[in-house]
Amino acid sequence: MSVRTIAVKYGVHRGTIPTFVLRSGGKLRSTGLNNERRASAAILYRDGHTLQEVADRLGIDPKTVRNAVVAEGISPRPRGRRPMAI
Repeated sequence: MSVRTIAVKYGVHRGTIPTFVLRSGGKLRSTGLNNERRASAAILYRDGHTLQEVADRLGIDPKTVRNAVVAEGISPRPRGRRPMAI
């Protein structure tokens, strides 16, 4: 379950959940992508795939793809636009 889902279910602030998980000896999921997957996402996007297509291919959220693209120094295209073939 996501931190947000747990927080809503128990009526606590989302910042409280990680504290309880760590205190009880649990581990938190890492967020985002490692360097290799971030680079792969950026390459696919640069090659003309949409954020959604890259997300579907890598099994991640489109927002994660967008964050990876930006982190790799690529400006996101306007919504609904693909690069023009030369």
